[in-house]
Amino acid sequence: MLDTEKYRSDLLRLGTHKVAHQDQTLLEHMIRVSEILQDMQAAPDVCLAGLFHGVYGTEGLHNDDVEAIPEAKRIEVRAIVGPSIEQMIFNFSVMNYASMGKSLRNLMRPKGNPEMKDRRTGAPIAMERDEFEDLLRLKLGDVLAHLPAQVGHSQLNLPAEYGSFWKLAAEYLGPEACATWNKFMEGPLWIDMEQM
Repeated sequence: MLDTEKYRSDLLRLGTHKVAHQDQTLLEHMIRVSEILQDMQAAPDVCLAGLFHGVYGTEGLHNDDVEAIPEAKRIEVRAIVGPSIEQMIFNFSVMNYASMGKSLRNLMRPKGNPEMKDRRTGAPIAMERDEFEDLLRLKLGDVLAHLPAQVGHSQLNLPAEYGSFWKLAAEYLGPEACATWNKFMEGPLWIDMEQM
């Protein structure tokens, strides 16, 4: 189990406690994402990426700041989490969300491959199937961390707008992801584990 407290001083130094994220700080949100990923039994590197996933901004959060991520900041984050986890965090920050949907549909076809795109440039983000699955799991943890909807928050109602896609993603990722999904969902979005 990941000890999030071990990284608190690093996250504070990166200023995550000063960034608003819905009705909490970005620091609180990223801790929640990491906890959800741990509940999902994600690999330790995915849980650690979840703890740092918003340090560069994302398409949904402070997207104007992601246009040019300073190399010095990437080096700082890389020194904390290592190069492969930092690359996952970077990809999470610059990915185009629509390309994630297309990539999942591709992987459901025989011999399908992810086709992730950099939202800033439109350039492909090269990755293998397992790297995409880690990124998908990370994003699922991020989506679940936004539930239940924050009172007075102006973001989309994720279950109503994208629930079917994320239900499919949880089913694709397997029983652990489905079990965690079910802790947040009810009604038509509930996954019947006996039908899997």
